[in-house]
Amino acid sequence: MSELVLYVGLGIFVIGGIGLLIAAFRTSILWGLAVLFIAPVAIIYLFAHWQDAKGAFKIQVFGFMIMVVFAYMSGGVSSITPSSSSFPSEVFSAPANSTFSTENAPSQQFRCDGRTHCSQMTSCAEANYFLRYCPNTKMDGNNDGVPCERQWCR
Repeated sequence: MSELVLYVGLGIFVIGGIGLLIAAFRTSILWGLAVLFIAPVAIIYLFAHWQDAKGAFKIQVFGFMIMVVFAYMSGGVSSITPSSSSFPSEVFSAPANSTFSTENAPSQQFRCDGRTHCSQMTSCAEANYFLRYCPNTKMDGNNDGVPCERQWCR
């Protein structure tokens, strides 16, 4: 549900951005092209032509506030990213004859959810869990049994 609300907030934010672009093109074609292709010019346009741009800006702020409030209420952005919530763990479970076994896995807060790279981990313990119990990880480049040596497990 919170993902849907975030997408609605993003949609409102984009609509406000389109409104700002339309207002800039109504002022002149040069303002419109500058706002379209040079991002900081949109801020300059906003201050220089406040009366023309304030409606679109308010829509953007409203969309942004929706995204911030619901991201905060759902526990932050990391709890709603596809790498941790969109993929059911069954999709990434290992076959029965695989060397990966979840029967022997310790009952920790970690679970196989499709993450495979060190940049997706938050600790050395998590990286070790994924390397040991989850299939298709790419965290032990030198195959020494220690994952994420450059990032987490030094």
